[in-house]
Amino acid sequence: MTAPLYANCDKPTNCDKDGNLGLWFERFFDQYDDHRHWEVLKPTTHNHQMGNAYWLLKHFSNKKVGDAKQLASHAQAQMKLADSLQGKSHAFKASWHFVTGMGNPHPVENGFAWHPTLGVPYLTGAAVKGLVRSYIENWLDDTQENKQQLLLQWFGSTDKNPSADGYASQAGELVFFDALPISPVTLVVDIMTPHMGKWYEKGGTDQAAGTAEAVPADWHDPVPVSFLAAQDITLQFSFALRQYPNTGKRPAIELADVMDVLERALEQTGAGGKTATGYGGMIDPEKQQQQVKALQEAAALSDAERLEGYLKINARNQSLYLERSGQQLAFATGNKSAELLAILPEASVKAMKAGKGVKVYAYVAKKEMLKIELFE
Repeated sequence: MTAPLYANCDKPTNCDKDGNLGLWFERFFDQYDDHRHWEVLKPTTHNHQMGNAYWLLKHFSNKKVGDAKQLASHAQAQMKLADSLQGKSHAFKASWHFVTGMGNPHPVENGFAWHPTLGVPYLTGAAVKGLVRSYIENWLDDTQENKQQLLLQWFGSTDKNPSADGYASQAGELVFFDALPISPVTLVVDIMTPHMGKWYEKGGTDQAAGTAEAVPADWHDPVPVSFLAAQDITLQFSFALRQYPNTGKRPAIELADVMDVLERALEQTGAGGKTATGYGGMIDPEKQQQQVKALQEAAALSDAERLEGYLKINARNQSLYLERSGQQLAFATGNKSAELLAILPEASVKAMKAGKGVKVYAYVAKKEMLKIELFE
């Protein structure tokens, strides 16, 4: 095995612990044959320790990339810059795996986009801009006239094709920054198994005519292709308004509208590559926590018992308990107690603080109150 380096060059066998794995990915692929034909090695029946998958698994699988302090500092600096330019920043967490830069050339067949100095996967500002624009063009529920006006104001053109009917252009009034991780990222090696590579490559062309290998049929064998992905990644997205120095002009754009479209684009269509197969979906971390909590509560409620009784407050510790016929049936303490109190009418809370009980239905699991409904 060899790498495309100068003769007699001493190549390190592994990237240092604190090294830039992005640089290693781009410059130190060493799975070429030893005869200088520059053909990528493939595993054999007797030797699996060669080839693309072996190299990716050896150097990148389950590795963390990025320095926590550097990433936090960069995120803070970008946030301050966006704010100074009358913009906004917000972090979104991937709901599953995330891939970026798959179209970049690389011997492993699928590239990866690395930030050149931070050594982490990222989305360029141009990619973020394209993501938002694509969502408006294809998914935003509005009239065509309103969408074209939005495209012209935000991005500088009504259409990406200058020869389109009614085409108009100007300087776009939004600036999008690179979307970067706010904390170290864990890498994984995923695999896809295309069955009809020749059809994708040559299908529908004169070269494919009359050739069995280029027909989309079921006799083709799957071809495993390994590629790099990121898991548990949270990216900070920032945008700002175009500045007009010494004029006092401010673009008539509501930042909340831009953030709303960005959030919907990330959640509904995804960012990066392979979004059609579930990669790249992103969500506000707080919203994600709320959804997880809601699912957990729904699962707990499905097994809960619905009890009727009087809800009362323990004056000593402000906990809640459900009482019936002098017997305490269930309890709620801490945050859960405060959460249940918050949904009650003010008059009911006052009555309870005065030592009275409020008649409710309570959903109880293992003597813990999960939910209450006022008795009507």
